Amino acid sequence: MTRYLLKRLAQAVAVLVAITATAFALFHAAPADPARTACGPKCDSAQLAAVRTSMGLDRPIVAQFTDYVGGVVAGRTITDVDGLPIPCPAPCLGYSYTLHQPVLAAIEDRLPVTVSLAAGALAVILVLGIGSGLTAALHRGRPTDRLLSGFNLLGASVQIAFLGYLLQMLLVYSTGLFAPPHYVPLTEHPGRWALGLVLPWLVLGFVNAAVYARLTRSQMLETMHHGYVRTARVKGLGTLRTHLKYTARGAAGPLVQLLGLETGALLGGAFITETVFGLGGVGKLAVDAVTGNDLPTVVGTVLVAAFFVVVFVALADLVVAWLDPRVRLA
Repeated sequence: MTRYLLKRLAQAVAVLVAITATAFALFHAAPADPARTACGPKCDSAQLAAVRTSMGLDRPIVAQFTDYVGGVVAGRTITDVDGLPIPCPAPCLGYSYTLHQPVLAAIEDRLPVTVSLAAGALAVILVLGIGSGLTAALHRGRPTDRLLSGFNLLGASVQIAFLGYLLQMLLVYSTGLFAPPHYVPLTEHPGRWALGLVLPWLVLGFVNAAVYARLTRSQMLETMHHGYVRTARVKGLGTLRTHLKYTARGAAGPLVQLLGLETGALLGGAFITETVFGLGGVGKLAVDAVTGNDLPTVVGTVLVAAFFVVVFVALADLVVAWLDPRVRLA
């Protein structure tokens, strides 16, 4: 298990380095000019050249990439447009001249919103997706199976933007059954925290639960025919206990891997959901950075999203290896 752990850790580091290089290359390939954004629209050519020099954009791209990676690892000092030094402690993801703060600080300010949204949505996904998939598998071919399959097909077909705007119009502005979506810190008022996010949770969870339901159903049906499950039934173990103890564990591998990928992606920012419901999370920050040509923030949010995905996929692989020894021996 230790060897497998070290192998997955090395792979995760390699992926993060590759993503960092790709994001940095896209930063320089983008048509927008970070120096122009920092200097402002009334900046003349001499001022623009001075700003580009102070930002280090006139240096070779390899030297800039080395400084960026060094800043991520050990921190660095960034020069403002006025030539003033700005300390940027590790992990330094650059400085946003649009927001006038380090990129990491901007992400940290908005991360609690994204974490709250992801936590609630994942709870809905697990309850609806795995619950309905398990129920459908246990009632294969019956009306319950067909009803749940149709329900999951609806969730897989609908778009988050359409469903989000529709439910806001019906449940918030027309009937007043739900409060307008907003974020209140959990430590400040748990009740208002939940009420302000319940509608985004339901929308994001319902749309994503369909994949888990179909995968759970197919994996359960496949595992039910394995020899060790039939042996447990022959020995007199009850149907429900057999499926919970043996079938569910045998079918858990792909579900855990998908859950790890989904968790990392949600923590990286639910771009559409945060935009539709006006929540100021990491996803909304990335969207605003793209529209505002704030390239350092774009690169920083991409790296943070990639970090969460890589970490949670690696954790999911470790859980799968613990569930199935054949994985770590492969």
